[in-house]
Amino acid sequence: MRVSLFVPCLVDRFLPEIGLACAKVLEEVGCSVELDRRQTCCGQPPFNAGFPAEATHLARRMLSVFKDAGVVVAPSGSCVAMVRDAFGDLDLTETEFAAWKRLRERTFELSEFLVANGLHVRLRPRFKARVAVHRTCHHLRHAGGEGPLSEVLARVDGMEPVESAEARECCGFGGVFSMKLPELSVAMGKRRLDGMLALGPDVIALADAGCILHLRGIASAAGIDVPVVHYAQLLSDTVLPAGGRRG
Repeated sequence: MRVSLFVPCLVDRFLPEIGLACAKVLEEVGCSVELDRRQTCCGQPPFNAGFPAEATHLARRMLSVFKDAGVVVAPSGSCVAMVRDAFGDLDLTETEFAAWKRLRERTFELSEFLVANGLHVRLRPRFKARVAVHRTCHHLRHAGGEGPLSEVLARVDGMEPVESAEARECCGFGGVFSMKLPELSVAMGKRRLDGMLALGPDVIALADAGCILHLRGIASAAGIDVPVVHYAQLLSDTVLPAGGRRG
């Protein structure tokens, strides 16, 4: 299957290892991965900040870049939510709206794509560690729910997944929210982090780059060295947790 990889802004600029891990996972299950270097942002930051004209400009670029793509896969529930849901609220022309409807039908978050096409059964990762799983907001509510992520993580041999009582609560990042209300954002992040750390994990895994950066920053400020990673890094065997080991 031919797959066009969409690399979110935060991944491109701060966490490129996530994009590489996603590509590796897709190749390991038999996909032919393409990366169009013309791609930029999906438009979510300006959209959430109240700048629809700027968001529309970026959406139009994305519609143009991926117009001939077969399937578009991204390691981000929030970017997928922007493309599949929010593009419809922008000031698109009739032609652009029709192009968006076609694109939304073939845009998927990584775990959602793998499970929907039965490709997750080809995964054979081994990662011996206790992993605290955080359910990120957009991934949980807009990109297939918790089912696909649980199914792909179940393929990881040797991994012990654990979830705190607050696993489905927001980490406090929220994009623009974290900049407008930083004190509240950090307090929410500390609550989530404390809940996961109480489980004694070797590593914390989740599905969105913004949440990873947010929780990593809070952990670093507190002197906590438990790695916070994207789940694709577990599937691709590209991360070694502190205190954990590969099998």
